[in-house]
Amino acid sequence: MHLVKINRDFYCRAGIAATLLVAFGCADNSVLPPNTKISAAIPEPEKISAVVEPAPGGIELGPAVLHQNLSVGAKLLAAGQFLDAEIVLRAILKEQPNCARAEFLLGVALLKQKQYAKARPLLEASLASKQDFSGRKQVDHFLGWTCFYLGDLESAKRHFQSHVGAMPTADDSYYGLAVIAIEEDRMSDAQVALERAMELIGTAPDRNKDRAKVLARLGDVELRREKTSEALALYEEAATLWPDHYEIWGKLARVYDTLNRPTDAEQARAKQQEAMKRTGREPIGDSAP
Repeated sequence: MHLVKINRDFYCRAGIAATLLVAFGCADNSVLPPNTKISAAIPEPEKISAVVEPAPGGIELGPAVLHQNLSVGAKLLAAGQFLDAEIVLRAILKEQPNCARAEFLLGVALLKQKQYAKARPLLEASLASKQDFSGRKQVDHFLGWTCFYLGDLESAKRHFQSHVGAMPTADDSYYGLAVIAIEEDRMSDAQVALERAMELIGTAPDRNKDRAKVLARLGDVELRREKTSEALALYEEAATLWPDHYEIWGKLARVYDTLNRPTDAEQARAKQQEAMKRTGREPIGDSAP
C-alpha cells in the first residue's frame, strides 16, 4: 500500500490563490462608492468595445462585452470575498448575459466555494465565447483545476497543457500536470513537470510555499518509487520551508513510522496538530495523510 494520499484541496489551494492575483488584476478601474450595498451596486453596462484583436495561433477574437462593475467582482475575488463576488457577478450577467469576463469570474468564484459542477459550464462558456476579455489566457488554468476536482483527469490535463502552451511560465499548471501524472502512476512525467515548476518558481523567499508544495510532491514521487530515504529528505525540506504545511507533517509521521522512529513520528504528529490550529483547520486526531 502506498503511503501517499492525495489531498486535492490543500495542495492546489495555494497555486490557485496565486493565479487569482494575476487573472484579476486592475484591468477594470471602477469601484463601489463607500457604504454601497454589494447586491444593489450594479449600474448600467458599458458600451461594447469596438476593437478586435487577433488571438495567438491566428484565431480572431471579437470585442469584449464590458460592464463598469466587473472590477468590483475581480477585486472581491482577489480579496477572498467569494460569495460577495458571486452576488455582483450574477447581477452583471442578469443585465449582460453574454459578458464572457463575468462568466469567467463567476466560474472562479464558484470554484473557490468548491461548487465545481456549477463552475465548469461558466468557465467553458467564457472560453467558447471568443471574446477578447481580460484574463482570458487564465481560463484554461481554472478549468484545469475544476475538471481535476470533478475527477475528469483527461479534461484537466488538456486544459493545463493548453495553459502552459499559451503561458510557458505558468508554474502552477505544470504543477497540476504533475499531480495528474502522480494519480495516473506516471512518475517520470510527474518528476519532469515538478522540476519545471520548481525552475519557474525560482528562489525568492515569497515563493517558499510554492517550493514546499513542489518538494512535497517530489517526495510523493520518490515514495511511490519506494525510495523512502529520498522521500523523507524532501518532506523534511518542505516542512522547513513551510511549517504550516500540515499535510507534510502527517506524511512525515507516516514515514517515521515506517522507519521505526516512534519519537520522531510523535513529534511530527504534534506539529501537524499545531499547524492545523494555526491555519484554522480542525485537528484530525492521530490520522495522517
